[in-house]
Amino acid sequence: MNHKRKILLLLLFSLVFIYGWGASGHKIINRRSTFSLPPSMSFLNWADSLAAHSSDADYRRSADPNEAPRHYIDIDNYPEFVALGRIPQNLDSLIALHGSSFVYDNGILPFSIMATADSIKKYFQQRNFQKAMLHAADLGHYVGDGHNPLHITRNYNGQYTNQTGVHSRYETQLINRDSANIIYAFENAAYVSNINQFVFDFLYNNYRYVDSVLMYDSIARAIAGSYNSNYYEIYWELAGNFTTKLFNNSSHFIADLVYTSWVNSGSPLSVTLSEASLPEKYSLRQNYPNPFNPATKIKFEIPLDAGRGTQDVKLLIHDMLGKEVSILVNEQLQPGSYEVEWNAVNYPSGTYFYRLSTNFFSDSKRMLLLK
Repeated sequence: MNHKRKILLLLLFSLVFIYGWGASGHKIINRRSTFSLPPSMSFLNWADSLAAHSSDADYRRSADPNEAPRHYIDIDNYPEFVALGRIPQNLDSLIALHGSSFVYDNGILPFSIMATADSIKKYFQQRNFQKAMLHAADLGHYVGDGHNPLHITRNYNGQYTNQTGVHSRYETQLINRDSANIIYAFENAAYVSNINQFVFDFLYNNYRYVDSVLMYDSIARAIAGSYNSNYYEIYWELAGNFTTKLFNNSSHFIADLVYTSWVNSGSPLSVTLSEASLPEKYSLRQNYPNPFNPATKIKFEIPLDAGRGTQDVKLLIHDMLGKEVSILVNEQLQPGSYEVEWNAVNYPSGTYFYRLSTNFFSDSKRMLLLK
C-alpha cells in the first residue's frame, strides 16, 4: 500500500474512531503521568490540562496529512525486525536503507516521541510552560499509542487474521467499558540518559503483546458467539492484566520523559517548600549572588492569601532604560516558594531590575551584572 493511500485510509478510520486508547484511555494515561513527577515540578499543576488535551494529536489528523504517521509504526514490515527483533534507530539511516516512502508509510511513532520530548525541553528553557504543557500532552498521546500493541504492527486492524475491527474493539470499546478497572500504583519519575534507546526498548517490549491482543479477541468471540457484552467481559478477563500494565508503563514513561526534558532544560524554575509549609506572605528576595557573572538566582513566595489559589505570575527583567530584556516567569502558579535562575551570558554588564507581579502583589529589586 503506498503512502498516500494508507494516510487516506487512516484519516477515514480516524473519522470513525478518532481516539487512540479511546478518549477515556488517553485521559487516564496523561492525567496519571503527573502523579510521578517530583515535588519540584508540582507548580506546573498539569493533571487537568494534560487530560483535557490528551487527544489533540488525534484531532489534528483530519487537518494535517503529516500527523497520522506519528501515531504508529508497522514495525513488523521491516525485514530486520522480523529477523533480528530490532531496526535501525536513526530516522535518516532508516530512510537511507528503505526509502522515505516506505518509512513514512509504515509510521514514524518513535521519532515523533523523541522530537516532541525535545520540544518540551525547548519550551522549558524559554519558560513557556503553556506550550511545554501542550507538547507534553502530545507526548503523552504518542507514548500511549506506543503502548497499544495494535499501533506497532502491520496487522493493526486484524485485517490479516480475519479479525477486522479489533482495533476499535480493543482500544476504544473495551477500554471505555472497563476504564474503572484500570488501577495502578505510581513510581517516581527517573532520568533517561538515552531517550532513543529508551523509546525503542519499550516499543520492542510492547510488540510481544500483539499476539495476545489478537488471540484473546478470537477466544472471546468464539466463546460469546458475537461481539456482545459477554464478549467484552471475557476479553477483559483475558487481557485486563497486561492492558493495565501497559497503561501503568505508559503513564510512568511519560513522566520519565517530561522529567528528563525538565532536567535537560536546566530546571529553570523549582518549588522549594512543601504544601505543609506554604509562605504566609508575598515576598521577592534579593538575587544571589549579587553582583553576579553570568548567572544569578531569584527567589519569591506566593502565599495562600485568604484562600486564593492559582495566580497569574510574571517575573520580568528590565534594563536601566526600562526596556524588557527577559521573561523569567509568565505562568499561573500555585501558592509556594519558587526559585528561578537568570543566565545573563548574552547581556552586557550593567544594572538591571527584576519585577514580580501577581494578581494581588507587585515588587521590584535591582541587581548588578559584572563581567
